[in-house]
Parts: sequence; structure tokens; C-alpha cells
Amino acid sequence: MTKSICLAVEGRFLEVTTSFGCSVDCTYCPQYAFRAGYHGKRRLSLEDFNAAISTLPKDVDVVFSGFTEPFLNSDCTNMIESASKEHNIRINTTLVGMHEEDVHRLAKIPNITHFSAHLPDNKGNARIRMTEEYKNVLALALQELRITSTVIMNDDFDQYNNERAGLVKNKYSPTPERHLKGFFGCGKLERPQFVMLPNCDVVLCCMDFGVSTVLGNLLAQSYDNIIASPPYRKIQDNRYKLDGDVLCRRCASATPILEYYAYRAHAKTISLIRSAYHATNDPK
Repeated sequence: MTKSICLAVEGRFLEVTTSFGCSVDCTYCPQYAFRAGYHGKRRLSLEDFNAAISTLPKDVDVVFSGFTEPFLNSDCTNMIESASKEHNIRINTTLVGMHEEDVHRLAKIPNITHFSAHLPDNKGNARIRMTEEYKNVLALALQELRITSTVIMNDDFDQYNNERAGLVKNKYSPTPERHLKGFFGCGKLERPQFVMLPNCDVVLCCMDFGVSTVLGNLLAQSYDNIIASPPYRKIQDNRYKLDGDVLCRRCASATPILEYYAYRAHAKTISLIRSAYHATNDPK
């Protein structure tokens, strides 16, 4: 099995966790860690959401995903419509909590650049009740929305990037527990991919279900202030130290620095070759 290396992607993200507690409660999702580590309000209000995203530079995409199913908050579509006025939108969802009216409204938003539907398998890994409403919403979404990817939430869904820095205990978990030493690289540290919680606290990334690295709060600080904050700079600086007690060193996405930059150079070369090929061969 080949290691998945987390390279930087285009743009910057803010993932939004719209609520505390997830009824989907996938077998490989460390909700236990989120329940133990988070002690703020249970539901992100539309008012707080609007105040928080008003601090974001316009190049930051707003991602509805985070640590729980986003549509379990009944204001999720309102938030998406509000954020789409200034930002591109990305959505990762099981569709649980979504209604047909939500699908119609989402279909009218032109700048949803990514919509990933996470669908149940036949083993119950994702606890999704196959009600008539769910089936109707899924059918309508497939008809009306530009779904850019679908993921079956089966036994293989939790490999590598879904191991959540050692919080998920399964057949893919390393023994003994991972602790990377030496210099390392990770795309999430090159281009921030913060996660905002329902109380507008911000944690490092989607691996921090245990809420171990609170960097700031978007009701009290701007996005750029959080990037410049001592907690974030400490994690950034640790990439170039031999060791340290940071979440990244327990995460599969952290890669020894030489391997990381070699893979990044390889990926860039492949991208340039593809671009040159399409420029030469695509019909004008």
C-alpha cells in the first residue's frame, strides 16, 4: 500500500463545523475525541457564522465539512448562500439533514466549486437511515447538483488521511503509535486548512478531532491574525526541528522533508507535462 502524501493545494480553506454531535457517527470517525475535547456551544448560529467569515480574505474558500455532517444544522444552506457572496464554496456531505428545498437552493449557487457526496455502504459503516426522504434528496441531488466526486464510506475509507493523527483505532493504525522525528513537510502547513468549530474557535486542520491545537477565535481575531499567532507559528517552526510535541508528528500526512519535496517536484513535473499536452492537443 502506497503512502498518501499531503501536498499543498491551490488556495486557502476554512472548514466549518456547523454543530456538535453527529448522528451519522461513522465507525471510523473519532467522534469520541471531539466529544471529549470540545466544550463550547453545540450549534453554530448564522449570526456568528457571518461575523466570523467577515474576517476572511476573499481568496479563502469556505468548506462545509469539518468534524460533523454540516446539514445537521438547519441553517447550513443559509450559511452557504451567505458565504457564496464573497467566497468559493466547497461541500463534503452525506446529505443527512438535507431537504429537497436545500437541493433547489444549492443548485442556484454558481460558485460551489467542489461537491463531494459521501454515500453509505452495505455494512453500516455510516449510520444513515435509508428513509424515503433521504432517497428522494439523493435522487434530486444527482439530478440538479454538479457533484464533483462521490465516495462510498466503506472499510477502506479510513486509510491514511482519515486516520486522524492516530485517533482512529483500526487495522491501518500504526503499532507502536506514530511519532515522526526530524524535519517534515505537509501541504496543510503550506496553505492553511483551518477548521472552525461551532463557537468559532479555530483548530489546525481536519485531523484535530481532539481539539488539541486551538489557534484562536474568529469572533475575536481575523483570519490573518490567526496565521500570525504564536500557536500557529510554533507549529510552522517545528517542521524544521528534530522533534517536538505537535499534532503533526502523530499524523500520517506529515512526511520526511526530502521525501516531501521530491514528491512535490515530481507532481509539479507531471502537472506541467499534462498542461503542455492539453495545450498542444486540445481542440481550439
